[in-house]
Amino acid sequence: MKRPTIADVAQEAGVSTVTVSRVLAGSDQVSEATTRKVRRAIDALGYYGNSVARQLVSGRPETLGIVTTDTITYGYAQTISGVERQARDAGMSSLICVLDLGDHERADDAVRSMLGHPLAGVVIIDFDADAHRVIGMLPTYMPVVAIGEPHTVSSSERPYVAFDEYEGARALVNRLIELGHTSVFIIAQPNNDPPERRSVGALDALRDACLPTYPVSRCQEWSPEEGRRLCTHILERYGEAVTAVVCPNDEIAVGAMRAVADAGLRVPEDVSVTGFDGVPIGAQLSPSLTTVRQDFVLAGRQAVDLLLGHHDAADGGPPHAEIHPEVIERESIAPPNPARGLRRASADLRS
Repeated sequence: MKRPTIADVAQEAGVSTVTVSRVLAGSDQVSEATTRKVRRAIDALGYYGNSVARQLVSGRPETLGIVTTDTITYGYAQTISGVERQARDAGMSSLICVLDLGDHERADDAVRSMLGHPLAGVVIIDFDADAHRVIGMLPTYMPVVAIGEPHTVSSSERPYVAFDEYEGARALVNRLIELGHTSVFIIAQPNNDPPERRSVGALDALRDACLPTYPVSRCQEWSPEEGRRLCTHILERYGEAVTAVVCPNDEIAVGAMRAVADAGLRVPEDVSVTGFDGVPIGAQLSPSLTTVRQDFVLAGRQAVDLLLGHHDAADGGPPHAEIHPEVIERESIAPPNPARGLRRASADLRS
């Protein structure tokens, strides 16, 4: 069965193709009765129009490109959802270009294929190096907005939406300090490209409080298994000095909580554990996970607003928006166990 055309709709409704075009365009030159007849024909045939043809008539692109390396992980999926929803609210469709990690040749082919469509602009989910390199590939005439902190010349000259991850991590560790923790251990994200700000914010909070900082344990991948492996190493290496473990995302925190249990300890009675990102399932864990919530959907929506010119630059640079984090305190943190921590560890060493 072939796809119905505008001519098929016209024949079904008993009108001209010009009349059908006017109905599709929302013209007030067609009577209400004729419009209803055309709409019934459209529904009966399953006609969805031709966006390319409409763009040729209107002279205005109606498709938004989205570049990402992931569509499944929570932060990526929520951000894409925000972009797509805002684009739809603006009467636009979305074309998602998913890059192959580490395969620059295939990624370049995917980007070229996307650019072959008439696009109103491109939103780049700039959460990793593979997506970031696309910013420099895109022609200067193409409107582009990156979601992520700019860290190269090519990205700093474009509009962007940034997450204040530094302040989120800083606020989270400050809360642990308020509870009395003096020996906080940090697990960092798998790589530092683009430069990550979560571990930096956590370390600065400890330094500002004149507390000791320990070597940061960097993951090899974003996974609960890595959180479990690294937290196990921390507990084995530092023993009773450990009272809190700060993780770069919620999945890694889940693995860290498992490592605490493996060691015969309890969260939060013996070791407090925190995550980052605010994945909803964290609220259902036992104990529920303390985390930093980032509004990924809002970031996606604001990126489309920037692309469509709904925000002006306030400082003379490219227009940008910033997403402020929120610390969600739940059951996985508590004041430190008096039997653990620096004093206990020092006493054990003296004995």
